[in-house]
Amino acid sequence: MTKTIGLDIGGTKIQGAVIDENGEILKTYRLETCAREGKDKVLENISKIIEFLKTDEIEAIGVGTPGFIDSENGIVTFAGNIDGWTGLNLKKELENISGLPVFVENDANIALVCEKWLGAGKGYNDIVMITIGTGLGGAVYNEKMGLLSGSNFQGAELGHIILHPDGEYCTCGQSGCAESYCSGTAIVRHYEELTRNELNGEEIFKLANDDENAKKVIERFTSDLAWFLTSLRNIFDPQLIIVGGGVINSKDFWWNEVLKNFKKYCHLSDKIEIKSAKFLNEAGVIGAGRIAMERLKNE
Repeated sequence: MTKTIGLDIGGTKIQGAVIDENGEILKTYRLETCAREGKDKVLENISKIIEFLKTDEIEAIGVGTPGFIDSENGIVTFAGNIDGWTGLNLKKELENISGLPVFVENDANIALVCEKWLGAGKGYNDIVMITIGTGLGGAVYNEKMGLLSGSNFQGAELGHIILHPDGEYCTCGQSGCAESYCSGTAIVRHYEELTRNELNGEEIFKLANDDENAKKVIERFTSDLAWFLTSLRNIFDPQLIIVGGGVINSKDFWWNEVLKNFKKYCHLSDKIEIKSAKFLNEAGVIGAGRIAMERLKNE
C-alpha cells in the first residue's frame, strides 16, 4: 500500500502526517512555523518533521503552502506570510532534505483535493471551495481540467474578487476585495470600528444575541458572504460550493442566515448545493498526501 507524507505549511504551524491510500493518518507531527525568523528556520522545522515521519515505506512527499505556487516546478512565486518564501524552489529544497520526490501545491487547492477525495465533495465533478479564516482562500476543480491554476499561477484567488467597488483596502493592494468583508479578520475589524473593542471572531459570534453591534457585524458578514457565493455560482456554474476554514467552527451562528440570503440573492440557487467542509485541521495533510500519490503515478 502506497504511503506518503503530507505537509501543511501555515503561517503559525506546520503539520505533517503519514497518509495511506485510504486517507488514514498513520502518524503525525506538528511544529511552530517560526515564519518571522525566515525561510531557513522554516525549512529547518520542516526537516525535523520529515525526519520524524520518514520510513523506508514512504514513497513521496506532498506539500500545501500559502501563496502563488508554480506547481509544475514546485516554486513559490509569491507568499506574504513567511519571510523569504517568495521565489523559493520548495520542491528542490525538500527533495535535497528528504531524498524523495516532492510535489508542491497551493494550500487551498490541497484542502479541496481532500474534500473531493473523502469529504463533502466526494462524487462531484465541478466544485468551488472557499476557506474562511484569517483571510479568504479559494480553489476550483473541474473533472475535465483538474485544478484551476491560471497563466501566472494566480487562478482561483477567489478572495480577491471585487465585492464592493472602491471599498475597504485589502492587503493585496486592491480595494473592495471579498477578503476584506468575508474573513475572520474582517469580522474583528468591523466590530472594533463600531465599539473600539478588539475581540476575536468566536467572542463576537457568542455576543450576537445580547450585543447589537455584534449582531450588526454578523448580519453584514452573512449578507456579504451570500453575495460572494452568488458571484461564484454565476462565474463558475459548479455543482457544489464547499465552505471551509477556521470560521466554519462557528457556523451555528451564521450558516442558516447565509443560505437564506443566498436563496434570496441568487436567481439560480436551486441549481447548486452549498456544504460545509467535512475536514478542517486535517484537510491540509490529507490533501497533500493525496496529491503526492496522484502525481507520483504520473511521473
